[in-house]
Amino acid sequence: MKISQLGEKKLIERLVKKRDKKLPNTHPKIIQSYHDDAAIQPNTTKYTTLSTDMLIEHTHFPKGMTPYDMGAKSVCVNVSDIIAMNSKPESILISLGLPPTMSIDEFDNLIDGILDTCEKYNITLIGGDLNTSDEIIISATSIGISDGNIKFLNNIQKDNLIAVTGKLGSPAAAYDLIYHEDANIPENEKQEIINSFIKPTIPYDTFKFLHKHPNLIMAMTDITDGLAVELGHLHDNNNKYGFKINKELIPYNKYIKQVAKCNNKKLNDYLLHFGEEFELLLILDKNEYEKYKDQLENITVIGYVNCDNKITILENNGKEFEIKTQGYEHLSGEK
Repeated sequence: MKISQLGEKKLIERLVKKRDKKLPNTHPKIIQSYHDDAAIQPNTTKYTTLSTDMLIEHTHFPKGMTPYDMGAKSVCVNVSDIIAMNSKPESILISLGLPPTMSIDEFDNLIDGILDTCEKYNITLIGGDLNTSDEIIISATSIGISDGNIKFLNNIQKDNLIAVTGKLGSPAAAYDLIYHEDANIPENEKQEIINSFIKPTIPYDTFKFLHKHPNLIMAMTDITDGLAVELGHLHDNNNKYGFKINKELIPYNKYIKQVAKCNNKKLNDYLLHFGEEFELLLILDKNEYEKYKDQLENITVIGYVNCDNKITILENNGKEFEIKTQGYEHLSGEK
C-alpha cells in the first residue's frame, strides 16, 4: 500500500499513535497541545535554545540509507546543534515532505527512525507537518533548555586546549567507499566506516559529562561542516587568537588512509574538509582539563590556542602549513 492511499489525516493519526506508544512519558499539558494549533514547551529555565535543519534526499541521504536511517539522522542533526551550545535537548518538531509513491512500510520505518532516536536522547516529538514532495524532505526544529551555562564561540583565551570527541574522517571515507573506489580492507572495518555516514550518532554521554562541568568548556561546536570550517568559525569569532593543531594527534580509523590512497585523496581531505562528523570540537580550560582528563576517554586534545591570529597544522614530518577553511556550502557547489 502507498501512503497516497491513506492520505494526510490518516498518516498523521498513524504517526501520533506510534509516537504516543514509543514516547509515553510526556507532560499532560504538552499532550493536550498535540491536537491544537501549535505545540507547547515548558519554559522552566533561563534560556530556550532553538535550532533548525532541512535534509533533502538527493543531498543528505547517501545510497544505502534506509528510511529508518533518514529519520534517525534528522533527529541527530538537530540534537547535535543543541548540545553544541551546552543546552539540554528537550523536544523536536518535524515536518515531512514525502512522495505519494512511498509505501506504508517505508513510512513506518521513517517514523520509527525518528521516534527511536528521540527515545535514545530522551526528547519528545511535539509536532510538525506533512506534505507531498517529489523526494523525501525532512525539516526539523529542535528545542533545548539552559540554566545559563550556554557556550558561545567567542569565549576562548590563550593557552586553552583544542580537542575533539570520537574519531574524524570516516564519513568522508565512507562517501568514497559508497560512490567511488572500494578499498581492500577488512569487511567489518569497511562497514564501521560506512555506518559513520549512513547511521550517524552523537557523543551524548560525553556531552552529559561536560554539561555537569561547564567550567571545563570555554567554547564548543559540532563538526558537521568539517574540522577546517569549524576552526574557521571559531577564528572568525575570536579576533587576534590563533590555533596550532598537531595532525598526529587527530584521532581516526587507520583504514581510512587506505581508502584515501585508493581514491587518489590525501588524508587531510578526509580529516579537515568533509564534515558530516556529528562530533564536538571543544576549547577547554587547561587547568580544568587536568582535573578531569582521566574521565574523558572519548575526548582527544589535538592542539592549543595561541596569539598568531591564524590556523596552523603541524604535519607528522615537522612541517607546518596554514589551514584553508574550504568545506561544503549550500548554493555554492559540490563537496
